[in-house]
Amino acid sequence: MKKKLVGVLLGSFLVLGSALNVGAVENDKNCDDFASHNDVLAFWYENGYSADNDPHDLDRDNDGLACEVTQSEYDSYVASQEANDSSGETVTEQETAVEDKTEEGAALPKTASNGPLMMLFGAGLAGAGSLLLFRRRKQSA
Repeated sequence: MKKKLVGVLLGSFLVLGSALNVGAVENDKNCDDFASHNDVLAFWYENGYSADNDPHDLDRDNDGLACEVTQSEYDSYVASQEANDSSGETVTEQETAVEDKTEEGAALPKTASNGPLMMLFGAGLAGAGSLLLFRRRKQSA
């Protein structure tokens, strides 16, 4: 009876722990969150999203365009952005090298997940397994 109870308890912890980590996109966006197609295009272009890289699932039909934006709208937006980028000052290689250096101790990018929580959960499972193993050895001896 105790073994079944422990098994059910550990199984529920496993399911709960995996559910906490699956599909966790911070500040998940939907098409309704944008006021216009230009807002969608700006978000899509600035983050470098594509049909293969769409963490917010804005491209439901997998055509590489978010929120039912047409190909011509996207092409004209990209052309206008590239025209704006090329009209700015030209950056020399030395300036680029200086810009690429990051300050030591600067804030890290927001790429972290709840990995430490999952590590703690894994350590707990390993501890529980060890406890059961040692209990079984004591009973067998």
